[in-house]
Amino acid sequence: MSKYLANISALIRCLGCLILFFIASVSISAHAESSITLTLPSQLDNGHRYYHEILKAALKAKGVKLNIQIPAEHTPQKRVQKMVQNGSLSLTWMISTPERDRKYNPIDIPLTNGLIGKRILLIPPELQTRFDAIRSLKQLQDSGLAAGLGLNWFDVNVWKSNHLKFYGVDGEWRAIYDMLTANGDLNYFPRGMTEVVQESRLNPHLAIEKNLLLVYEKDFKFYLGPSAVEHRELLENALRDARKSGLMDSIIKKYWQHTFNTIQPENRTVIRLKLPDNGH
Repeated sequence: MSKYLANISALIRCLGCLILFFIASVSISAHAESSITLTLPSQLDNGHRYYHEILKAALKAKGVKLNIQIPAEHTPQKRVQKMVQNGSLSLTWMISTPERDRKYNPIDIPLTNGLIGKRILLIPPELQTRFDAIRSLKQLQDSGLAAGLGLNWFDVNVWKSNHLKFYGVDGEWRAIYDMLTANGDLNYFPRGMTEVVQESRLNPHLAIEKNLLLVYEKDFKFYLGPSAVEHRELLENALRDARKSGLMDSIIKKYWQHTFNTIQPENRTVIRLKLPDNGH
């Protein structure tokens, strides 16, 4: 009988060890899955900060810590896209198009409540009097004023679809700031509400046009490279929950409430721009 009890006792001790081992393994596994690392682009003008923060905050709300690696202080947009494709960067954010949806791995969650499609113009200050006379798409078309746009931007097709004059700039798009003149080939630079105030501060030789708000119905979303596809479901769920819970709205307000106060979109003349027929 004592031998039988001893065997039972040994079995219980063995089961106890197995249970402790299982708990420890689960704990280690959970700890390993509670953080992820992404390599993200950065810009000298801090245009990346909101997109980094929304990712961090959305994942934190799901109990996941995001570690961000930044390979360079500033990476031009064309290079960013190549680095996402080859896996050097985990993801980037771009205006959504069917072509980009095919080329990259999209997370179908809009990121700025459409603010990127609300375009305010940066102009040489002496052009304000010419813009004061513009109150419609037809008047903007007839003005002969030309937008400066990045050569491969979505805006190029929007401006074409609306028969607006533009000049496409290859290479680093930030060169456009210094190319704007009152009488030259480039006269204004349409910027999203998420961009225009910060960029005007960094370019004091330009002014924010006072009256117009050009609007098209598009938004940024994240596009993943092959190195981040494994996190797609996690990121999509986290961003969807952030949008539903109001977390995204609060971070948008943190970054751009001052822009609303400065731009006062409700007091501007709205010119609605149609999208390209093919959505590109």
